[in-house]
Amino acid sequence: MIRKTVAVIVLVTALAAVFVASFLGAFHAPRPHDVPVAVVGPAPVVATLRAALDARVPGAFALTPYADERAARDALAAREVDAVLAPQAGRLVVASAAGRTGATVVTEAFQAAARAQGRPLTVEDAIPLPAGDAGGISGMFYVLALVVPGIAVALLLSRAAPGLGAGGRLTALVSAAVVAGAVNAWLADVAFGALPGHLPALAAVSAAVVLAIALAAAGLNRAAGPAGVGVAALLFIPVGLPASGGPLGARFIPQWYAAVGQVLPVRQAADAVRNVVSFDGAALGVPLLVLGGWALLGVVLLTLPERRKAPAPEPVLVG
Repeated sequence: MIRKTVAVIVLVTALAAVFVASFLGAFHAPRPHDVPVAVVGPAPVVATLRAALDARVPGAFALTPYADERAARDALAAREVDAVLAPQAGRLVVASAAGRTGATVVTEAFQAAARAQGRPLTVEDAIPLPAGDAGGISGMFYVLALVVPGIAVALLLSRAAPGLGAGGRLTALVSAAVVAGAVNAWLADVAFGALPGHLPALAAVSAAVVLAIALAAAGLNRAAGPAGVGVAALLFIPVGLPASGGPLGARFIPQWYAAVGQVLPVRQAADAVRNVVSFDGAALGVPLLVLGGWALLGVVLLTLPERRKAPAPEPVLVG
């Protein structure tokens, strides 16, 4: 009894330490790195600006020259860059819908550079946050509300219907994902107005996220039992959520952690939701590819033939 009690205490302490280390490790000292910015102008102008910015905030921005402002704005709408600077026009164009923190950091840095040169700089928010999400944090909590049901349905289904075959299990997971995605999208769009304007697309993406998480968790459960679901929960929540960048964005957490987040479904889910709601479905290729990869992993684990137990040796009769 004492050993079991000690084991529970150690397990809970370790779990708490994982949460604290992961979240604080990602968010306690955010610094920008390689934030992509389009600069309208020739390469020499961009090189001069890059040198000036690197002197203030080394490695914070990745500047790319564009021939005209229209092309640069198109890149902003396509999620290829996070801001557009038009030096000759004295204008900085941001998209706070891509991340409030990023828009603020870019604005402060380029306004400081303009002041140092004695030049005016106006700021335009071309793609603002939805009115119902002024703080820019609804997307993070919405994705969490997709991840948790995905894990839960995999676990509960394994307990409620342990004898369900692969086909029946897949059907149940798909059905749960479609229903959860539709309900959550309706709440986020219609009920609260936090992620408005694209209800069918948001419902479809939400269902895809729930399904990818559920399939991965169900597959791991079949491969390793309840411990597999525990691994999925740890990987997707205390690791995946901060590795996604959370409300800050992936370019404001340690680079190695952002690289981990790139291959996990949580960051891709956040990007997919954001791109559907605010960017007309731009740049969905990578998010859907990663989500599809996790879903495929789950399907493979669910459909692998079970290992047959070796038959018990027959008793040997003596005499």
